[in-house]
Amino acid sequence: MTHSFRRFLPLVVAAAAASPLSCKRAPPAVDAVPAAKPPASASLVTAPAASTAKPIDASDAVRGAQRPQPEPPAPPCLPSPEGRDPAVPDLLEQASRDFEKGRFEDALECAREASRLDSQSVAAHHFRGAALTELGHVDEARTAYARALALDPDDPEVLRSAADLHVRRLGGRDDLELALLYTRRAFPRAHRMKDRALLKDLHLLEAMALDDLGRPGDALAAASKAVELDGKDREARREKGVALFELCRFDEARAELEKLGSEEPDAWAEHYLGLIAERAQDDVAAATHFARAQKLDADAFKPTAAPSPSAFARVVQEEVARLPADVQAGLKRSNFAVVDLPDVGDLTATDPPLSPGILGLFRPPADGSNDQERPAIFLYRKNLARAAHNDDELRREVRDTLIHEVGHLNGEDDDQLRDRGL
Repeated sequence: MTHSFRRFLPLVVAAAAASPLSCKRAPPAVDAVPAAKPPASASLVTAPAASTAKPIDASDAVRGAQRPQPEPPAPPCLPSPEGRDPAVPDLLEQASRDFEKGRFEDALECAREASRLDSQSVAAHHFRGAALTELGHVDEARTAYARALALDPDDPEVLRSAADLHVRRLGGRDDLELALLYTRRAFPRAHRMKDRALLKDLHLLEAMALDDLGRPGDALAAASKAVELDGKDREARREKGVALFELCRFDEARAELEKLGSEEPDAWAEHYLGLIAERAQDDVAAATHFARAQKLDADAFKPTAAPSPSAFARVVQEEVARLPADVQAGLKRSNFAVVDLPDVGDLTATDPPLSPGILGLFRPPADGSNDQERPAIFLYRKNLARAAHNDDELRREVRDTLIHEVGHLNGEDDDQLRDRGL
């Protein structure tokens, strides 16, 4: 028996060649076009003078607002009155201090000046990339990291930052694959350096990329290594819980995420606990967890379409009527049904399992069945509703999922459907 599925992500993920299921997948996040992951706790860059830079911690910013702060010194990024250029090490040291304080424009100015004075400085291009990333200039950041890696292709700090950019800020399939190449290239030198923090970050980024590529087993292994290196790292522990969820190991995922949330409020833990409760048909607990997630992070967990079953049925009926004739004919040749969530038996029929967040599923007749047995196509109401913020988005997701599953019925594979934007 083979199946086909559709899952909504920043990319549409093709099932492994050996997988007996193929579907459209749904996002781990509630946002219809989610940021790949929660924001990083730190993005580290190292200057030659052993200064380590990271974004300012939000709690530091709050504490800083409670007391007067001295005016920051002007960055030494311009020539002196005598016309002398500042020294590159001084520029990088100032860039590090500015970056640590969240003064990304100043950090960028110093890094640019350092790269002008020494175009062969890996650290200068690295700082430029880090500051540009924080300022949201993703294309320029990617170019800055490329220049740094052209000078030293195996610099593990730059490789980590470049992987972070591709996982957290970009998130397309090619970006995630490239991030995996970056992390794997960084591991040998990072191991020789015996830098546990660097290794932890690399394994964490690897886990994030693997999870979004639909490889939860490998993601769990990478997340577990990150936790072994730093058992207090909340992001690594969260990612481990997410991988367990994607593997349909719901009891283990709940234990990991409940422990995380009990130590400190965590929006993402609450969201996944809501998904687990929903699968257990505990609607009260699910609603409580989802509400907590939205309260803790309103930007990541925006309100969704949330139609009633009858309203959702009307949307499906209306969208089916608007489909091209050949797609309607495909639905008529199948047993078509709308259900709340995918059956765990369908999810675990593959290795690795399908994501619990799939939006739709095509199930052909079982191998060896008679010619009278019809294929089946399913839409998953709760997952589709969660993937949309309004009626227009919901209708688009329903329509695309139907076309996707009928495409499988007509013999198209996931790569072909992805090329068609489905």
